[in-house]
Amino acid sequence: MSESEINLDEEIRIWQEKLFKRSIRRRRKLERVSALIGNTSNLHCLEICAGDGIISASLRALGGSWKTAVSSNKAGESLHYSLKEKISRIENGKLPFDDGVFDRVVIVDALKGIQNDHEFIHECHRVLKNDGWVVINETRRTPFSATTMIRRILHILPMAKGQRRNGYMAGELFNILKDGFDVPETIIYSNGLTEAAAALGEFAQFRLLQDDYWLIRKAPQKDLLFRYRRLHSLAGFFYPLMWILSALEFLPGHQLLIKSRRRHWRPRRQPKLIDGRSIAEAAINTKIGTAAPF
Repeated sequence: MSESEINLDEEIRIWQEKLFKRSIRRRRKLERVSALIGNTSNLHCLEICAGDGIISASLRALGGSWKTAVSSNKAGESLHYSLKEKISRIENGKLPFDDGVFDRVVIVDALKGIQNDHEFIHECHRVLKNDGWVVINETRRTPFSATTMIRRILHILPMAKGQRRNGYMAGELFNILKDGFDVPETIIYSNGLTEAAAALGEFAQFRLLQDDYWLIRKAPQKDLLFRYRRLHSLAGFFYPLMWILSALEFLPGHQLLIKSRRRHWRPRRQPKLIDGRSIAEAAINTKIGTAAPF
């Protein structure tokens, strides 16, 4: 590696850290996820993420040993550049690890990019120890919110950026976890005003960088630093507004965060009557006060 490449690498790291400090949403996400994971000293952890190197490095600071797996080349290149370690690839929804080797599986903004999320959760269940936990942070899908409308108009919804889904409702996450995990109450955070303002900022940075700014492409060029400087100045201008909006936590949130304990994998199917109807269907078609379905 030449001296100029080393200097560029160091500059990119510095600017990535500066941009992270200007992002209230990313900092709050890291705080929430870290608090839910807790101290991981002496634990073996697996991180599944979308390529945010700052968050990946920060999670490693919680202690223990960490492995990272990704489902896309872009995420893999970005994390390899940031972490300087081997990044495993998820192929056909399968994790390249033995059974029962991890104490924690942490999925940050990556589940919506997996083709078959239910089968992938089964894979996470397989690589976890019997008393392991899975922690998931994902976009909360809100089809009729102002934030979703803004993102749709600006073409920056997750699916417009190559993801399989635009996020999850709380019940949808429960459905893919219920067969192998005890699902506690879902934490919802990051209010709609914050997310709406962030959508406008995200549109501006996409116009500038043509991708998420925390993704570092393979063999970046020096002109990337100029774009980082412009983005940093723009983020600084809007920072006070974002700080004020982020304090309005009483408003509905747009991020989902859960921590679920592993249990024996047992598919939970809705019971059906002998005629094939579900109990709910039978109740709807039966008059109150009679046992007859008419």
